[in-house]
Amino acid sequence: MTRLRRLLRDRRGAVAMLAGLAAIPLLAMAGAAIDLTRLYLLHSRLVTAVDAAALAGARVINELDRDVQIQRWFWANFTREAAGQTTGYLGAEVTSFTISVDETSRMVRVHVRAALPTTVLRLFGQNVLVASVDQAARRQDRGMELALVLDVTGSMAGTQMTALRDSAAELVNILYGPNETVPNFWVSVVPYTSMVNLGRGRTAWLASGSLNASAYGSTVWRGCVQARSDNGEDETDTPPTAAPFRPFLWPSTYGRYSPNRGDNEWTNSTITEPNPENPPSDSAQNSLGNNAKGPNLGCGRAILPLTAQRSIVLNEIANLRATHRGGTMANLGLQMGWATLSPRWQGLWGTAGLPQDYDTPYMDKVLVLMTDGNNEWYDWPEGAPGACRTSGSNAPCRSSYVSDGDADMTAYGRLRENRLGLSSISNANARNEISARMARLCTRIKATGVILYTITFNVSSSSTQDLYRSCATQPEYYFNSPDAAALQAAFREIAGQLANLRLVR
Repeated sequence: MTRLRRLLRDRRGAVAMLAGLAAIPLLAMAGAAIDLTRLYLLHSRLVTAVDAAALAGARVINELDRDVQIQRWFWANFTREAAGQTTGYLGAEVTSFTISVDETSRMVRVHVRAALPTTVLRLFGQNVLVASVDQAARRQDRGMELALVLDVTGSMAGTQMTALRDSAAELVNILYGPNETVPNFWVSVVPYTSMVNLGRGRTAWLASGSLNASAYGSTVWRGCVQARSDNGEDETDTPPTAAPFRPFLWPSTYGRYSPNRGDNEWTNSTITEPNPENPPSDSAQNSLGNNAKGPNLGCGRAILPLTAQRSIVLNEIANLRATHRGGTMANLGLQMGWATLSPRWQGLWGTAGLPQDYDTPYMDKVLVLMTDGNNEWYDWPEGAPGACRTSGSNAPCRSSYVSDGDADMTAYGRLRENRLGLSSISNANARNEISARMARLCTRIKATGVILYTITFNVSSSSTQDLYRSCATQPEYYFNSPDAAALQAAFREIAGQLANLRLVR
């Protein structure tokens, strides 16, 4: 009887049972804490990966491999365990991956669901936890004034020019998307050779009395101007109201050489001068090549100032043609590209309020400078005065002619005129001086906040590559393109960088 009473009074087994029962919810809570922490980490990583994917999609919204790039960016951030698998961070399985695109609003939406295997909670029947992220990105371009400064010298003839037109047009199409206009977005196109064409209608920008119409014979002044080399005005953005231009004229040398073969023989009845305002086909233009004649020899197509309509910009690019003779002087193209962006020229190009002030909110000014060669004077080998053949199929120069190392007419006149102020006149010294002026001009442009991209196309000279690399706003904004495919990739990359994106959801 005593033992029975003792047994009834002993509660040690009950306490152990109650303790065991009480440990079950504690264990569940601890398991939940572990698995929910893992779910939180998963959701955070999923947000990062989906954000990156949506932004990447918005950046390349018009490209054919857009969806491929979206998935590539997602998995780069979600840490795929192995190629081709759908398992990523923490062993989570991606069970749903949806991409939707609204072309009108330029928005890309990415919705991803991922199932996370549990650790402790599976003991209580909860095998997976689900994280879901739905993110959208709109390609929201900041306002921009963009100048495309493009080399159209004679060396660009043939496939080189085709590659340039295709690449520049792709950049424009990427930035405009399917739209004819984009709010607060304008593009200028500045072709250059050894001079720049302001447009034949801008005679008010010329120094008073400097245009002699009769000097152009049976044609007219096309719009090309001389470099304003006095007082360093070829390195500034001074408008023509303060420093007028003088018209370019390649004077006739008819009769200067015997028997009447000069480097630019022309008379009123024999001028062979392509009209850049109505360009011939590539083959017709290239067939003239260095044998073209006329007082506007070397003068390319006129500048297209800041323009809002995509179709007008594309038409201008499509009409670019290689222009022979003179040489390459990228500093002059760079200067006039700046002039299309500088507020000192506001209203002068024909549109009130453009170019806008440098400090206009949410506006960028960008200049893309492209070349396919070194800065230099061209020296035509088929006639005087740069070189002289005294035998062969070409008629000889006059017997008393002696080559004086001169070269073609440019915006700086002839090499022997020494408007550059060289201590020793040579093409090499002239090239160095022009490049030095270009380098100083780059520095001044960047100091205003203009973003400079530079491209060399099929350029092997390391010094020229270095010049363009240092000219760019930062080294990553310089692209050396050894072939047409690389040129297209450079323009495409620049277009992608210029697409400023923001999350909207």
